Amino acid sequence: MQRQNGDMTEDRSLELPADEMNRLVDLAMQRIVGHIESLPVLPASDAEAAEDLARSVMESLPRTGQAFEDLLGQLFEKYIPKSFLTPGPGYLAYIPGGGLFHAALADLISGSINRYVGVWAAAPALAQIEVTVLRWLCEIVGYSSGSGGVLTTGSSIANWSAVVTARRSLLPEDFLAGTIYTSDQTHHSVQKAAMLAGFPERNVRSIETDARFRIKPSALRAAIAADSQPFLVVSNAGTTSTGAVDDLAAIADIAGEHGLWHHVDGAYGGCFM
Repeated sequence: MQRQNGDMTEDRSLELPADEMNRLVDLAMQRIVGHIESLPVLPASDAEAAEDLARSVMESLPRTGQAFEDLLGQLFEKYIPKSFLTPGPGYLAYIPGGGLFHAALADLISGSINRYVGVWAAAPALAQIEVTVLRWLCEIVGYSSGSGGVLTTGSSIANWSAVVTARRSLLPEDFLAGTIYTSDQTHHSVQKAAMLAGFPERNVRSIETDARFRIKPSALRAAIAADSQPFLVVSNAGTTSTGAVDDLAAIADIAGEHGLWHHVDGAYGGCFM
């Protein structure tokens, strides 16, 4: 606060004025729109001399600022092109694609208004939007009215939250004997999730798959019978490598018989649904 003509007025000298905010957004949008419009003609991958470029970014701490226009030029003309073009029509390797422009706008709005939605009382309507969207997703998949969940930044965090939820629901505080079952096609994030949740690597069992890369129910039954504290089965609704879908009904029956938590990694299947 500062005093001016005897009155206390707010000091906003560190805030960007409205015209400058508009200018920065306009400059960024020119680059973004141009990039998106050029996707059909760009190569699916451009990694030539990328290592040298990456090393050139290893610089000392800057002591002065740089013009926004110059930063945009570096990003869109030098750094961004040297990568896999995941949003391009010719790129088929990874699940994360180009995303939606609408979602990018939503991120801009969310980051700018910066509302806290960790508790309902802090922003009731905004928190309710998340709950409502989750309800829609449950309806799309066909879950019952009592189902729910949380939105995560990606499937790796989703798998980790599932492992922790299953651990807290089914295992005692001393949980190190708990055993997790996956297939040899399951994404490596499940193994990482188990380690982050505190389990030894040896507690994650890789179950044999058939000719269509699906978990063999008979092999799963045998593995469960051989362990002292089985608690979680992770099946796949579209594996990352091949798009294989496990026999979810059969695995669910086995999990139900033994009182295990059944988590389905919907890497491709969830998107298709």
